Amino acid sequence: MTIYSTYKHLFQLFIQAGQEWKQIAQERYTPKEIFIQLILPLLVIMGTCNFLGYQLFEQNPAQHIQMHLFSASATFLFSIVSFYISTLLIAKFAHYETKQERFTKAFTLVGYSFVPGIIFNSLAFLLPSINYLTILGLFSFFILYKGIGPMLNIPEDKKSGYFTFILIGLLSVYAVLGAFFIGIASYLGF
Repeated sequence: MTIYSTYKHLFQLFIQAGQEWKQIAQERYTPKEIFIQLILPLLVIMGTCNFLGYQLFEQNPAQHIQMHLFSASATFLFSIVSFYISTLLIAKFAHYETKQERFTKAFTLVGYSFVPGIIFNSLAFLLPSINYLTILGLFSFFILYKGIGPMLNIPEDKKSGYFTFILIGLLSVYAVLGAFFIGIASYLGF
């Protein structure tokens, strides 16, 4: 797997998700490759955008630099945690014989599916005046829906049911992590 093929697949998912997932499902990726080539750079960009957005658009940024650093690093860390928890959750629904294969396919599915959310959140962090664009991050769920069949080996007639359970699980994970983030920020006095 090359960086070029990774990002080629990513851009094709925005255009023709169903067909591209079939190609991705045929290729062999390791979680390490997906994480290092796709997820980690985008999460670093998102954390940086979070910090820069605060620094550029707050009236007295030096006064709150600790909060901005906390927010940027927490965004980065909680994104990684939510990514892995989401992968573990989705792997439970995969129809493969080995745990390794289920985890690898789920990791690939989550990796590519998270990208629209990461991109639009990064833009919203960097330019707070356009934060309404984060709604476009919901495109992640469309890409996830299209990838459930080919990546998890789920038949078409059962895809909607599986997606519903996965969506409920993912939203629960995000709610718990969000509450945890707010609790830590409150405890630290931010």
